[in-house]
Amino acid sequence: MRIEIVLDGTDPPAGRVLSGGAAVSFCGWIDLLAVLSGILETSRGEQGQLGPGAQRELGEDV
Repeated sequence: MRIEIVLDGTDPPAGRVLSGGAAVSFCGWIDLLAVLSGILETSRGEQGQLGPGAQRELGEDV
């Protein structure tokens, strides 16, 4: 999976996140994190399994 972040401004951060040919706009840190979370969530399989190239979640003891 490849994710590109294109910044149009830095205070607050604003721009577009490009992944899989789609572009999603964001404005602010929380909006950026929501976009990234949505992209990563769609990389999971039907049973919640991570797709190829995805990373496992860290355990609570880490």
